[in-house]
Amino acid sequence: MGVSFSKLQILFLLLLSLGISNHVLIIPHLLQAAKRDAWFSILIAYLALIVWSLFLYLILKSMRKLSFTDWLMGRAGKLGTWIISGFFVLYLLAAGIMIVFDTTMNVNIYLLPDTPNFIVILCFIFLSYSAASSGLKTLVYMSTMLLPTVWLLGIGVSVMTASSKDYGMLRPFLKEGFGSELFGGVIVFGGSIDLFVLLLIQHKMSKPMNYTTLFLLLTLLVGLILGPTLGATAVFGPYQAANLRFPAFEQWRLVMIGSNISHVDFLAAFQLMAGSILRTGLMIHLLCELIGGRSPLHRQTVMIIGAAILSIPSLLEFSDIKMQGIIHNYFYTYSLWFGVIFTAVLFMITFVPQRKGDSNESVA
Repeated sequence: MGVSFSKLQILFLLLLSLGISNHVLIIPHLLQAAKRDAWFSILIAYLALIVWSLFLYLILKSMRKLSFTDWLMGRAGKLGTWIISGFFVLYLLAAGIMIVFDTTMNVNIYLLPDTPNFIVILCFIFLSYSAASSGLKTLVYMSTMLLPTVWLLGIGVSVMTASSKDYGMLRPFLKEGFGSELFGGVIVFGGSIDLFVLLLIQHKMSKPMNYTTLFLLLTLLVGLILGPTLGATAVFGPYQAANLRFPAFEQWRLVMIGSNISHVDFLAAFQLMAGSILRTGLMIHLLCELIGGRSPLHRQTVMIIGAAILSIPSLLEFSDIKMQGIIHNYFYTYSLWFGVIFTAVLFMITFVPQRKGDSNESVA
């Protein structure tokens, strides 16, 4: 069966690889949409995500120790498997393109403005591909080593900027109008559909996912949105924070250690690269899981092509303003609808009997 992982190891992997999306991708768009009431948008989305997670859990429970493709093949047939997997592949490619684009843009703006962009992109995608090609075991072990440090740094920046925060900026409550708050909720919900990756890795776990662990994971991931959102609003104010490209990163620029040490935002670069490389590597690995087959040569080819596709918009220097406009106006809304429809389809498939002879399903 190969290497299996504990729930805690998978929790570490998903917190680091999915949590970076909450920090880098979601927060700027959330603040633009809901501004002062961004916290309320997060609350709306959290309640909706709890309901959605119940259906996700029932799908995971139906799969037990089967891989996603084996489970689909036994219930939806070859055509259904290819169609559903195809939509999943498109989602993973979109999510991968976004993290590569935003990470390399962050490096270009804050850290290496005079370095040619293609060098940054190629180095980043090579590291991500190398991690993915080494297998899920490498990604899990990397996250286990890196997450504690990343988390401590997050707590550190929150504490060290406490004197700069004025939580009175959150008042008056519910000022922006329900439409803005609802759209902010759409952004948070659409950005949290990443939890679908559990469908592709549960069969690598020593025990199937239970709802308590899934609920804890969801709560922690939403907390990774709430904390920096409240912090950015309290430090910069709701309207200035909404204009910042990377609000979470900007908070690091306020950190002072004593009276003589400043400019410690290189620690934010460590956080960024740890999460982004893990996330990109995981996306490449999951693309391989979906369409890579069993042949080592075929799997490596899929990973190379996948890594190349993820880097194309960045290499072509696609306009950042246009990219953020597409993400803000379209991606999160379509992602929400994709998540709802995809969940409904998979949930209906759980009622289809598994074909005999197509499954080695074990009793959990």
